Amino acid sequence: MNSIQFESMRKLQSTFFYSLILCLAGIGQSCQDKPKEVTEPSKMTELNPDDFKHYIDRFNNDDLYESDSYVANDKAWAWLRGQIPLFECPDSTIEKTYYFRWWTLRKHIKKSKESFVMTEFLPEVPWAGPENTIVCPVGHQYNEFRWFHETSYLDDYSRFWFEKGQVDRYSNWIVDALYQRYLVVKEKESLTALLPKMIDFYESFEKRQMTKHGLFWSIDTREGMEFSISGVPDTVIANNLAHKQVYPPGLAHKGYRVATNSYMYANALAISKIAKLAGKEETALLYEDKAKGLKSLVQNKLWDHDAQFFKSSIDNGDSPILSEARELSGYIPWYFNLPDEGYEESWAQLMDSQGFYSDYGPTSAEKRHPDFMYENGHMCFWNGPSWPFATTQTLVGLANLLNNYDQQVIGKEDYLKVLGDYAHSHRLKLENGKEVSWIGESINPENGDWLSRKIMYEKNADDKDRGVHYNHSGYIDLIVTGLVGLRPREDNILEINPLVPEEKWDYFRLDNVLYHDKKISIVYDKTGKKYGLGKGIMVYVNGKQIASSEELGRIEVELPPLTETYSETNAGWEKYEGNPVLGGELGTCFDVSLLKEEDKYQMWFSWRPEQSIALVESTDGKNWDKPQISLAPNMESKWEDRVNRPVVIKNDKGYKMWYTGQISTPENKSEIGLATSTDGIIWNRVQGESVIEPSVPWEKNAIMCPHVIWDESNNLYQMWYSGGEQYEPDAIGYATSTDGVEWNKHEANPVFSADQNSPWEYEKVTACQVVKHKDWYYMFYIGFHDVHWAQIGVARSKDGVSNWERHPQNPIIKTSKEGWDRDACYKPYVIFDEENDQWMLWYNGRKLSVEQIGLAIHKGEDLGFDK
Repeated sequence: MNSIQFESMRKLQSTFFYSLILCLAGIGQSCQDKPKEVTEPSKMTELNPDDFKHYIDRFNNDDLYESDSYVANDKAWAWLRGQIPLFECPDSTIEKTYYFRWWTLRKHIKKSKESFVMTEFLPEVPWAGPENTIVCPVGHQYNEFRWFHETSYLDDYSRFWFEKGQVDRYSNWIVDALYQRYLVVKEKESLTALLPKMIDFYESFEKRQMTKHGLFWSIDTREGMEFSISGVPDTVIANNLAHKQVYPPGLAHKGYRVATNSYMYANALAISKIAKLAGKEETALLYEDKAKGLKSLVQNKLWDHDAQFFKSSIDNGDSPILSEARELSGYIPWYFNLPDEGYEESWAQLMDSQGFYSDYGPTSAEKRHPDFMYENGHMCFWNGPSWPFATTQTLVGLANLLNNYDQQVIGKEDYLKVLGDYAHSHRLKLENGKEVSWIGESINPENGDWLSRKIMYEKNADDKDRGVHYNHSGYIDLIVTGLVGLRPREDNILEINPLVPEEKWDYFRLDNVLYHDKKISIVYDKTGKKYGLGKGIMVYVNGKQIASSEELGRIEVELPPLTETYSETNAGWEKYEGNPVLGGELGTCFDVSLLKEEDKYQMWFSWRPEQSIALVESTDGKNWDKPQISLAPNMESKWEDRVNRPVVIKNDKGYKMWYTGQISTPENKSEIGLATSTDGIIWNRVQGESVIEPSVPWEKNAIMCPHVIWDESNNLYQMWYSGGEQYEPDAIGYATSTDGVEWNKHEANPVFSADQNSPWEYEKVTACQVVKHKDWYYMFYIGFHDVHWAQIGVARSKDGVSNWERHPQNPIIKTSKEGWDRDACYKPYVIFDEENDQWMLWYNGRKLSVEQIGLAIHKGEDLGFDK
């Protein structure tokens, strides 16, 4: 059975019919060997994320080049912890490298004014496009980051490339990568929305580089593979010409290159599949034909029958002259399952010591060629060094070969060997003898030195550290789809085919994989003693075992139907469909306080463009009038250059407002002040100093976000406030006062802290409102998974200080997938509307750097704690 037949067979929708065909055809697993589907699920406890925190701590400690990343090193584990698959295996190097690559990938997330992007180099490089982006490795970046749970980063990145980025600057497989991501996240709307721009991208490539013979020409440097043996004429090698003597003058071969034509085959096929999702049948057929044409030409024109290898040509005629050298790029067609069966013999070269094999990763050209590793003084050359970029492509291609082709040339033990070599190469020995984890540009295949870095250091080049934590390759995806063997598919069949030879490892495990909107765990325990769940391989979906086999082999099982779609709220809350209710042209509006008197709502909000607190009024809590500034900064006080985060209460003597005052110099600091008013519009500060300031270690330099209520029975003001970091505090404290000016902090502070067993509020809690309602104090608060991602929860306590009980359905207000509150939901403020028997909750949502105010409503008084 060839690969095309195999693929179409797998698309059958009925699991029973599919299994019957396999049995009758005598392929795959026999009926007797079919994995056992579990009717009584085994209880399963996932790996503890914090068992792997030591890796991140070590990487942070060893980091000599900490950059100004969106997620700083000290926040890295909190950001990664609940969002990534957890991997465990008996090979400590393979395991450590898995977490190292997540740690480095995180460094390349960059927040621009308009979107999130991902970089290749951390330092700025002159050949990059907008936001220091380079499209060359984008396929690797998508395949890696598609396993991160939060999707907004790659959603933004996708739009960026087709709207702002230089998407055709290098040959690449971006459309295929977007489709491969879709196979994991199964969200088609944002994908199909980009279809017209994907077609524009493909057509622009055709216009510029398609020849009349049906193949694309390219030069090697436009593939990011400069100074390849196939890419430059012999005169370049013989005369040791420099980069500026070769590429600007146009001496490089304009040939049919294997990489470019494989990429464009994959892009055409992906456009066809995306067009089908969009219901564009004519477009789908057109691009399917384009892919078929490229497939045929690659196999007929770029296959060297004598060398048994795919090769790039040195010209672009009807009968192209192929290079004399086998190059690692000859395996790229298998990255996309392009070849039919019959070409597998070429894989014998991967493990051949005169072919591509080296202890530090496969070489970019075969060792036996006379031009292997010729020196030209440039820091980047593809005539022999091992490049992680190409190693990744090769291992993906090998995984596809082992999964989809019937061959005996190469096996699982070879996959594990090359992967282990690659993992082992992720290290750098410093001058002081210390060894640290590392990923850079290219590797000397003879000794494992990071070659590009060494050349630049020897020259003392200004950009000698440009390759630090280089984001130009993959590893995470190799573990998930290759080694552990989760094979993303279009249909509802979960396919697992580990490439671990059964005799090599006694256990491995992959937990917390988000696939088709379900949590997948894959557990292998040869003896049953490691995890206590049974012998063999076991597959869990949302904590329930759905299949198992005592033999370590392929499992195919139908995924349970999706019982619920993503909801932006829990516990009976619903977001108002007209959100946001305040913001837009006003700019960032955040952290509000409200009062309702008769038929009028008053909202005091923090107005960032004015660095002030402003007042708006409404009759329904949804439509607000124009703002007027209530309290402006007071530069003379030396503690309130900016004022924000108010709470307002009213009694028979008028209004009181406690608010946050902030300064940035000489140190970031936040304190709480008090102002009064007779009408809620014109305010006067009670005194020049703050009424409460940070004074104990947990409060650091900032206390802010006060919420105050008046306890009539005890003649006492009660304040809950946030303390800790200036940019998002850490926990919530409590204080009392008889006059609202002199405050006594509770000895047990903080009285409410993050729950580190809860992924959504793992890092910190802050910015609460506390409501005394009947017999309970209800605290509505922000929980942070990491400092940039926040959602809203609620807890209750009998005394407002101790024994807080969190709502079982927290978070109650969640971020949206694509809306105005996509990145964070902040600072709740609630009012119980007795007339309509409903809770109204206002909050500020954020998308990128813009915050606006929205509304959520809960029908009925009962908040559902006891349900």
